[in-house]
Amino acid sequence: MVAVLLVTHGDLAQALLSSAALIMGEAPLIESHGLYHGDSVDSLKDTIKEAICRLNACSQGDGVLILTDLFGGSPSNATARAMHELQGTVRSECITGVNLPILLEVATSKSFMKMEELKQHALEVGGNSILDLRNQFQL
Repeated sequence: MVAVLLVTHGDLAQALLSSAALIMGEAPLIESHGLYHGDSVDSLKDTIKEAICRLNACSQGDGVLILTDLFGGSPSNATARAMHELQGTVRSECITGVNLPILLEVATSKSFMKMEELKQHALEVGGNSILDLRNQFQL
């Protein structure tokens, strides 16, 4: 089963996990980490590396899908550095722009989808999850 790591600014990762648990219950092999004011990006990178290695071991080598909040932000940059340093030793992929629909789909699909399929599915869900409410309900 693919493991999931959420890495965001502040409490967003934990808030997304809490919201997902409210909707669907707790999901296994999902971990969250946030970058807070005054935190070192190097320290976050090290935390991410440790989490990737731990989750990869728990996933029995199926890999870790990392979901970050903002491309170019410090959590995504720290993730890129961690992935680069672990390249060739641990299977990991990363998608930026995480939202609740992406997390819900990933959490419910990770037990039966392989890493590449799960990543592509998450990208598709992300693109389809932003809608014009007025248009959808013809208000």
